[in-house]
Amino acid sequence: MRPIGVHTSIKDTLINAIFEAAELKCSTFQIFLHSPKVWEIPQWDENLIGEFKKQRQIYGLNPLVIHAPYLINLISSTPKTVASSRFLLKREIYLAEALEADFYVLHLKDNKDMEKEEIYAKTKEGFIKIEDNLHCKILIENTAKSKITARIQDLFETYEKVQTSQVGGLCIDTCHLFAAGYDLRKEEDIEILIKEIEKYGDFNLIKLIHLNDSKAEVGSGIDRHEHLGKGAIGKEGFKKFLKINELSSLPLILETPKKSLEDDRKNLAFLREILKKLES
Repeated sequence: MRPIGVHTSIKDTLINAIFEAAELKCSTFQIFLHSPKVWEIPQWDENLIGEFKKQRQIYGLNPLVIHAPYLINLISSTPKTVASSRFLLKREIYLAEALEADFYVLHLKDNKDMEKEEIYAKTKEGFIKIEDNLHCKILIENTAKSKITARIQDLFETYEKVQTSQVGGLCIDTCHLFAAGYDLRKEEDIEILIKEIEKYGDFNLIKLIHLNDSKAEVGSGIDRHEHLGKGAIGKEGFKKFLKINELSSLPLILETPKKSLEDDRKNLAFLREILKKLES
């Protein structure tokens, strides 16, 4: 059965993320290593890291996905931001490796003042700074609006241009796909999506799915996640998307709005109901 999970909280303690995932009966999970809105990164001792790995093994949560903080911008026009981003990215990757994480999901920033080739070169230079052939691989995520990562053709081109041994594939987010103009409610758009992946890349490069509904309408370019079935994609859209055979074994991570674990329970129940019907 494909791994299903949510983004869990490390509030109070790193181990809390595992206990949340276990309580929700997840088989995978995603975390931030610290607040995604600050540059500071925690200093965890070996005992905490060891306990985290032990508890993860006990509950059988695989893969472990780390999401990058929103501040990282490898192609900023401000040199200080680029330097800080490279430093933070490298520190995070090594901390993720210490936790034995499998994937590190990163949104690449765009820059309206730069041509694509300059963006590719600066991004790759940032990745080369952490070149070490570690187990934890960077996954580049599609975005709702960008000349380098919103449309499938651009996403695969970017991957090819910035790839190093540390960049291991792609993460596809359904809300972002929808906002970028792929209407997942329509069979013809699902076919377009499949054909574009086959034409410009390879399904094997996609390692992870972020499953989120969208508050905004198709083609809006607006990244606003919504509870599954409550947004513009809706239940029929997810039924169609989840039928894509080439994606049917990939881990699913929900990043839906959350005020409490009850929100996660409702979204997971929605997803499990669809998967149960598709698998029957």
